[in-house]
Amino acid sequence: MATESRTPNLAVVPDPVEAHLRREPYAFEFFQAVQLLERLSPETAPVGHFVQPHTETVRFNVHPSLAFPASEIQSLTYRENEPPLMSVNFMGLTGPLGVLPIHYTEFIQRRRTEGDTSARDFFDLFHHRIISLFYRAWQKYHFQTTHGRDEHDRIRLYLQNLVGLGHEELLDRQVVPDDAFLFHAGLLTQYPRSAVGCESFLEDYFGVPVRIEQFVGAWYRLEVSSQTCFRDEDGISENLGGGAVVGDEVWDPQAGLRVVLGPLTLAQYRDFLPVGSAYEPLRTLVRFYAGDEFDFELQLILKRDEVPSCELGADPNQAPLLGWVSWSKCNPLSRDPAETILPL
Repeated sequence: MATESRTPNLAVVPDPVEAHLRREPYAFEFFQAVQLLERLSPETAPVGHFVQPHTETVRFNVHPSLAFPASEIQSLTYRENEPPLMSVNFMGLTGPLGVLPIHYTEFIQRRRTEGDTSARDFFDLFHHRIISLFYRAWQKYHFQTTHGRDEHDRIRLYLQNLVGLGHEELLDRQVVPDDAFLFHAGLLTQYPRSAVGCESFLEDYFGVPVRIEQFVGAWYRLEVSSQTCFRDEDGISENLGGGAVVGDEVWDPQAGLRVVLGPLTLAQYRDFLPVGSAYEPLRTLVRFYAGDEFDFELQLILKRDEVPSCELGADPNQAPLLGWVSWSKCNPLSRDPAETILPL
C-alpha cells in the first residue's frame, strides 16, 4: 500500500500545472498565469481584444487594500458559466499601488464593510480594460506567447514571408511540417547558402550526424550536336583545346554535393533508404535549402555492430534488400560500411 508521503505519479494527475494555479495563484507571475489560462481555454476570446468581457479568458479586478503586496496576484476565483476572476496587486486606480489618492481606496474599503460593493465594481470596469491592454502590450513584444492562436500569430506570418512561404498557396505543401522551416528562419535567410548551414539544418531536424562533401564530380552526356566529329561544318569540334571532346560524355568536377549520414543505427539506416519514411523529408529539406542548382547524392554509413546477417525468409520488416541491406559476413566487420550511395 502506498504511503501518504509517496510522490504522486504526474502521468495520472490531470493538468498538474492547472491544479497548482488553482491552489496557489499567488505563486505565479501575472503574465505567466494569464498565458496559462489562455492555453487551458483555447475556445475563449484572447485577453485585451474588442470582444465582450464575458467571452474573454479571464476577468480582472484590483484588490482593494493598502497593505504591502506580497505577490502580483492576490487571488483567482473560478465561477460557474463565467470567466475566472483574477484579483491583482501590481497596478490599478485604487489598491496598494493605485494612482488615485489613498482616500479612494479607504472609501471603497469602508463601503465594502457595510456590504456595498458598487464603488469597487465601478472602478473594476476600468481596471479590467486597463489590465487587459497592459497584458496585450506585453504580449505584442513576446511573440512566442501568441504561437498556437493562429488568428493572432503575426510573427508566424513574418517568418513565413522570410523563408518564402508567405503566400497561402505555398503553405502545407511539403512532406515536412512548415514549422521545420520557420524554426530555422534565421538560417534559411542567410545568403549565400553554405555547406555548414546545410549540415546544421539537417542535423537539427533528423538528429543524426551529417557531413556535406563538396565538389563531387559526375559524368554528363553530351548532345549529339556537341560531340566531336570530322568535317564539322562549323569547325568548332575540330579545334583542339577549343571544343574538341573525345567521347559522348564530359566530366564535371563540381557537378554536385554528397550528403553523408552516419554512422547510423540499423533502424535509422532503413528510414533513410528510398523505401523508408525519412528519405522524402531529407530530399525536401535539401532541395529547399540548396535549390535545384546542384545534383545531390546520399551516402549512408551503418554502424559496424548494427550490420545484420543476410537471412532468407526473415521478417518482412527486417528482410534483406539487395544492394541496400544485404551484407554477407562471417566475422565482425572492421569498419563502418559506407557503400550505399543513392541519388537524392
